[in-house]
Amino acid sequence: MKESLKEIFLMGLGAVSLTGEKAIELKEDLLKRGESFYEKGKVANEELKHNIKEKIKENITVVNVEDDSFDSLAKKIENLTDEEKEMLSKILKKEEKKEKKNEK
Repeated sequence: MKESLKEIFLMGLGAVSLTGEKAIELKEDLLKRGESFYEKGKVANEELKHNIKEKIKENITVVNVEDDSFDSLAKKIENLTDEEKEMLSKILKKEEKKEKKNEK
């Protein structure tokens, strides 16, 4: 009986020792896998960003059709309604006051 208790005790110590070793191995394996997965994710993310930028360059064309010349602006003002012209006049008066204040 004494021998059986001793064996059970030793088996318990062996189990604790084995569990500790396996836990360390498992931790190292999980760390390696996690680092590998993280690096693959970084690479995939960079590829995705690059591909998106390329697709944007391929599919977007910027066209500037705004004509800011004085003649163009004068034509636009002529086409304004009386109400819009009144609003524009108020805006210009405010700007004129600001300029006068800045000159002083």
